[in-house]
Amino acid sequence: MARKQRSLNQVKEDISVRVLREKLPREWVVHSYGADYGIDCVVEFFDFIDEDKNIAETLGENFFVQLKSSDCIEYATRKAYGRGNVAKGALIEDKDDCVEIPVAKFQLDMSDILTIQSIGIAIPVLLVLIDTNSERAFFLCLNDYIDKVLIPEDPSYASKGSKTIYIPTANEILDTEDALVALRAYGKRSKMYGAFALFNYQLKEIFRMQGKIASPHFIPLAQATEMIKTFVDISLRQDIWTGHEFWKPVLWSHSELLTLKEKLSRGVKPEDHEQFLIYCSDYIWHRLTNLSNMYEELVREWFMPTYLATLTSYPPKESEEVNS
Repeated sequence: MARKQRSLNQVKEDISVRVLREKLPREWVVHSYGADYGIDCVVEFFDFIDEDKNIAETLGENFFVQLKSSDCIEYATRKAYGRGNVAKGALIEDKDDCVEIPVAKFQLDMSDILTIQSIGIAIPVLLVLIDTNSERAFFLCLNDYIDKVLIPEDPSYASKGSKTIYIPTANEILDTEDALVALRAYGKRSKMYGAFALFNYQLKEIFRMQGKIASPHFIPLAQATEMIKTFVDISLRQDIWTGHEFWKPVLWSHSELLTLKEKLSRGVKPEDHEQFLIYCSDYIWHRLTNLSNMYEELVREWFMPTYLATLTSYPPKESEEVNS
């Protein structure tokens, strides 16, 4: 009787899991899935809470991983052209405006692509590709790639057996603060979408108090002020305000909410009631709800193999900092 054997694929899988764990911060946890139905593991974020870094607590943030490995990855360059916002219409490229992006190419089965597409966009699924020769690891958010690259460039993609995925080699997983920015942003995504829905609800209720929408609900100043206080407190409790130092609009809105909270503590005069509600709706909550628009147009294109991503995703190189 033959002894138990291991296939080359099993060896590669073990290497890829080991490399991924080694590339991530030691306090993060990689939870492996059992059967492979498109998701191989979940990365859960923890942060140390003591100076000696002996105790870490969960942040309630994570992302899914589809883990792939190869010992013969094809490295190439991909031409990326200036283009319009593909969330608003068909792909229109400016062939006179082009950059070349170094990429790692990987052929992904259509069944995997369709499975990930069905998950939606609130829970990020990252394709992590391990080069088993160099033990480099690269990531790409497949949810965003499907919407921002694959569908605009090939609307009939679903009829294909597989598609070539282009992963920017700048998307290398390293245990450094700059390199972890992307992963931290993906881990916070579900919290962001929850906050976006909340801000939209609050704005609609403020509009109702102002009589700006159907079924208006006019209420006395004291009741309106109390409602705004409640909205501010609930908004500030959302766990989105830290860890976004790389995306300034979040910091601005956080500061504006704190300023509004301080204004409310001093009280609102009856003669200022109307202007106060205008300030809340047209400034504070307009900017809060606009975060979701910016997220769709800009953030979801971060770290993609696209022209816009090259301008917005990565810290400036040392030579660029010196020249500036």
